[in-house]
Amino acid sequence: MRDAIRSEVLKVTTVRGLWLGAVLATVAVPLFSLLVVGTDGLGVDDTITSGAATGTIVGLLAFGAWAATLSAGEYARQTMSVTLATVPRRSVLYGAKLIATAAIAGAGALVSALASLGIVRLAATPGEHELGRPASLVALVLAIVAVSVLGTAVGLLTRSTTAAITIVVLAVLLPKAAGGLLGGLEPWVVGASPATVVTQVVGGAQLASDQTYPGGDWPAVLTMLGVAAVVALGGGVALHRRDGQ
Repeated sequence: MRDAIRSEVLKVTTVRGLWLGAVLATVAVPLFSLLVVGTDGLGVDDTITSGAATGTIVGLLAFGAWAATLSAGEYARQTMSVTLATVPRRSVLYGAKLIATAAIAGAGALVSALASLGIVRLAATPGEHELGRPASLVALVLAIVAVSVLGTAVGLLTRSTTAAITIVVLAVLLPKAAGGLLGGLEPWVVGASPATVVTQVVGGAQLASDQTYPGGDWPAVLTMLGVAAVVALGGGVALHRRDGQ
């Protein structure tokens, strides 16, 4: 497994488009937060911490698209056959892909969250906003990891970069956009969607009661991670059945 993980990390670090995509995804949140602060976009009730999370959706989309491209791109470049031949055990290969992607996305998200917090603290008017709870930004890191795992699984399921990115975008944006159509399920679905989970945990912006996860902050985080795990399991089953052992 260790060699398989090292191989997956090596793919990212040696292919310009892949490591550049990870870098761009990492800087997306701090740059968006700087834009918000620079245009006086922070509300009266916002804290430095909630201001640092204003670029959450941008970060989710960027890392999700990167992960989808990483996995589906192997089929597009026709290098998947080489990967399958190199690592015969599909469970090991898939586990390595998930671990490598989650680790890189998690590290990038952590850097992104810390950089965003620092930028907002420096750029905000002194004394105008409270610091908030910086530790709550761990929700942003976990949300990015969850969406990245989702992107990896969907990329393998669809074997199409375009289709995988489209699904990731819909998974991030659709729950809240279509929340009114869900009836009584709205707080459970919207409340467990990545962007809403971060908003709920970090605080600042007030969520409507029908968009707040009924179980509370961290149960919402666990539900979000659970959904990502289920999708990841589906991707593993598809890889095993379609490409053999």
